[in-house]
Order: sequence, then C-alpha cells, then structure tokens
Amino acid sequence: MQADCYICFRPIDYTLRSPNPYSFVIDETIPLARGGTLTHDNSGPAHRWCNAIKGTHSLAWARDRVAWLIAHGQAPQHDTTPSASTPIRCSNWFGGGE
Repeated sequence: MQADCYICFRPIDYTLRSPNPYSFVIDETIPLARGGTLTHDNSGPAHRWCNAIKGTHSLAWARDRVAWLIAHGQAPQHDTTPSASTPIRCSNWFGGGE
C-alpha cells in the first residue's frame, strides 16, 4: 500500500529518489529531539521537502506551514530535481520573509 504524505496530504511518487524534494521519507510524528520514539505508531509517510519543513516542529505546525508555502507558490517544482549546481532555496520556508 502506498500512502499519501501525512503532512500535505498529496500523493507520494515512490519511484522518486533522493535528493528529489518529493521523494519518500519516514517522519517521526513527535520528533526524536522532542522525546519521540522510532516506532510505527510515531511515524508517517512524507515527502522529503515536507519533512524538512517540519523538522522538530509539531505536525499541526508543519501542516499549516506547508499549506501556506504551497498556496504562495513557494514549494519546489515537481518536474525538477535539485542538483549540486541548483540548491534548494529555503531561507523563508521556516517563517521568515512572510
């Protein structure tokens, strides 16, 4: 079974590989840094980009932030894969520059 991203609720293309921002990763719902555990009930499927936005924030915060970024056209393009020559610009993903 292939689940959607539990942060943005959009489909995950499980054929994409890192470093593609829409590749699959497993996210800890409660981050390890905040006392979470590496268990099935504390994890969910996510896009690499959504997971990077979430970091050690709450799932609710991440869902709001990712939705805001998508609505404002600040999500990475699906058809481009970042490389060493094209870094992902993330300076305002975490709340700056709004």
